[in-house]
Amino acid sequence: MGSRARLLGAALLVAVPLAAQTRFRDDFYSASLQGNRWAVTAAGDFNERTVDVAGDHRLRLRADTMGTRDDSVKFLGVRTREAFAVGEGMCVAATLDWNDQANGSYLSAAVILAGAETLENPLRGKDWLAAEYVGVPPGRNARMQLSSCRSGLRLTLEDEGWPHTQRAGRKIGKVRVVLFVAPRWIRLWENGELRHQSNGPSLAVERVFLHLQISSHSNYRAREVYFGDVEVSNTDAAGCGRRARAGS
Repeated sequence: MGSRARLLGAALLVAVPLAAQTRFRDDFYSASLQGNRWAVTAAGDFNERTVDVAGDHRLRLRADTMGTRDDSVKFLGVRTREAFAVGEGMCVAATLDWNDQANGSYLSAAVILAGAETLENPLRGKDWLAAEYVGVPPGRNARMQLSSCRSGLRLTLEDEGWPHTQRAGRKIGKVRVVLFVAPRWIRLWENGELRHQSNGPSLAVERVFLHLQISSHSNYRAREVYFGDVEVSNTDAAGCGRRARAGS
């Protein structure tokens, strides 16, 4: 093969997008949470807590914190038992239902990638990335926040300008959250729209666990958030973006 042909072949190889390889998927069609795939995580005291699969095939996280300690935030969720290699890029997707909270103040719901293997709150670790929705008083609205922690250094990557702009938050219904993470890239799509992109070091670990988690302050009656259609795949940013737009 001549040098021109070799160069053309190399150019063609570069232009072909990386084929997505699905590593994990859960539509929650089992009657109960699959213990071989998920571990329940919790931190803090609860009046009542529930982690189960609802009848409409979604993960339900429910927390009642009435009468609990005022000096602690409570965390409840699930973590994949398997850790996933970040490699050259990984795409993580989940549908989050804020569940039309009548009072979502001091409630949060998050999709988290964390390096540490824990059965407690992964945000206490030194390496993680979290796409989170946080309730804004008086409680019907929420705001989106993307945060990272790399070797113990915490950064807020996106907060929708809160509290200086959009102080009242916005209505959050069902959102399809898609995260792309590579050694030097982070992308976040919400309902097919690119909401954040940054270049630079992302996580300081090569493998991460996927967490779905809610948190609540004390003295709130039972509140529920739902997650569904969870998927983890290895692909490039373009492939992850296509999946995000297709699932919006």
